[in-house]
Amino acid sequence: MEDKSPQTQRFIRKIILPALIGGVVGFAAASGVLSVMDSKTIGTFDESAVVAALVGSLYLVIGAGVWVGALRPKVGAHFLNVEDADELREQKKVLTLSGAAMALWGVSLVALALAAPAGVLPQAAALTIGAGGLVLGGVISVSVYRACDELMRAINLEAGAISYGLVMLIAGGWAMLAHLGYAGAPKPLDLLSLLYVLVLVASFIVIGKRGMLAPR
Repeated sequence: MEDKSPQTQRFIRKIILPALIGGVVGFAAASGVLSVMDSKTIGTFDESAVVAALVGSLYLVIGAGVWVGALRPKVGAHFLNVEDADELREQKKVLTLSGAAMALWGVSLVALALAAPAGVLPQAAALTIGAGGLVLGGVISVSVYRACDELMRAINLEAGAISYGLVMLIAGGWAMLAHLGYAGAPKPLDLLSLLYVLVLVASFIVIGKRGMLAPR
């Protein structure tokens, strides 16, 4: 029992507590988004727009968490699955850029969700923010890839390959069923939200396969 106790404490500190913190923050963000969108003060939104806003907000929350870890390593070491604050200091550049890319992608999707005629954001502004965030986030992600070590580059490539497979399976399957009349056709925002989610799913699959979800 004495040998397992430190491992149990580490599991609670590195996995359970961060998961609880992330769940609380995510729930608060989602509740805020739903409250604002349901109030109809900024527009009347359908389910596709609400889901897109929620997914975009998730990206913003993740980006903010990564930023905190990069800029405040001692704080980040308490909720990110790393060995210590020094690991975050070593990865500061990569984490800062990654957080920026995630935030830009999140802003992009939220802007599209709030676009007129249903939302308060003019279509031209939504297009500028949406396309700008998507492109700038992509450019930054290239810089992140170049700044990564060999292991992280391999993980990025594997996640990209799995993302492609998931898109073919899920988005392709949805399109097939819609074409044959067995399901409703996906709306443009549905496809964007789906792509955003599948990228996250692929990333978790890869880091899980490589044992990077275990307490460190």
